Parts: sequence; structure tokens; C-alpha cells
Amino acid sequence: DPDLIEAEITGGLEHPGIVPVYALGRYDNGRPYYAMRFIRGETLRQAIERFHRPAGEGASEASVEPSERVLGLRQLLRRFLDVCNAVDYAHSRGVLHRDLKPSNMIVGKHGETLVVDWGLAKATGSSGEPSEEGALRPPSGQDSIETLQGSPLGTPAYMSPEQADFQITDKRSDLFSVGVVLANLILGHNIFKGPTAEESRQRILKQAMTFE
Repeated sequence: DPDLIEAEITGGLEHPGIVPVYALGRYDNGRPYYAMRFIRGETLRQAIERFHRPAGEGASEASVEPSERVLGLRQLLRRFLDVCNAVDYAHSRGVLHRDLKPSNMIVGKHGETLVVDWGLAKATGSSGEPSEEGALRPPSGQDSIETLQGSPLGTPAYMSPEQADFQITDKRSDLFSVGVVLANLILGHNIFKGPTAEESRQRILKQAMTFE
């Protein structure tokens, strides 16, 4: 059950950049439920769009003070670093997110930055690096949802080439997605986004071929 996997994985990751799970149980019909912290804020996607949108109707970027632009960019980059720290922690516990994108990152009003929506996460069972907490192993024994035939996991414009090519993923896949998020933050748009999901997937694959 994807909801159960998400709850168990998220609940096992205790980090300021990951939403805490307060309770996990089952209804009388056997369906699992979990209670999480309520988050107030906007997504990083909204923050990026606001930063790159000129202030005021019909205004141009030239009308915005350079110092304000620099401050705004620094604030976004600080949020991005918070995301990197949360992802690094998850990797230290052997957990892959597999759907990192600005809309799955929440920026709170009091400086908090949270990586959310771990519904496609995978617990590999091994961190591959020293960790005081050790690799996370979901109590149910499930480690992830299965990839459907012909349907790669993730969001096409942000997924790694191996995800787009239906191959096995590791933490490098998350790092690729984080890099796309950074490019999106700086440029104001996603460099791989096409008119359709399939076009986005092909752009990812084509870009990967140029590095081979």
C-alpha cells in the first residue's frame, strides 16, 4: 500500500527538513491512516515563480532594485541548501525520494523548509555510508511501490535519465533531480519540460546521451 509505505518511511526519518508523522494505525476496515504535522507555507515552485515574476502589473525586471533581487536569490538558495541537507539525511538512512521537484518542497513562513510527498520513496535497506541511525527498514517489510510496465516513477521533467529509461535507480538519481531543481530556481523555468510528459522524458534521455 503506497500510503502505508509513505507513512512508515516518512515516520522513520527524523529530520527538521522532513515532515514528522505523529501517529500510524488502521481503520476498522483495515485501511491504514497516519497523522502528520500540518504545514503552513507555499511550495518552492510558487516561491520560484514569484521571484521571477516582475513586481506589479506590467512591471519589468529593471524596475526591481538589484539589491532586492540579490536578497531574494540568496533566500531561495538558502531554501535549496535546506532541501539538499534533508535529501542527504534520507540518503544516509538508505532512502531514495524518487520524485524531487519544487512542488514537493514547502517553504514555511518562519524559515522552515520541508521535503514532502514521499509516496514514491524507496528504502534500499543499505545506506552505503556510515550512519549513526543505520539504514531505515519499514516495519511492514515493504520498501517501495513497484514500477508499472511502461510507466516510469517520478515527474518526467525532473526525473533522472535512468528513471526515464526504466532502469534501477540509486541516490545519484535524486541528485540529478536536485540539480534540475537548482537550474529551475536560477533560470525560472524547467529546461527539460516539454508540451507532454513523453516529450519531457525524451528530452531527458537525449540530454543524457550527450554525456556518454
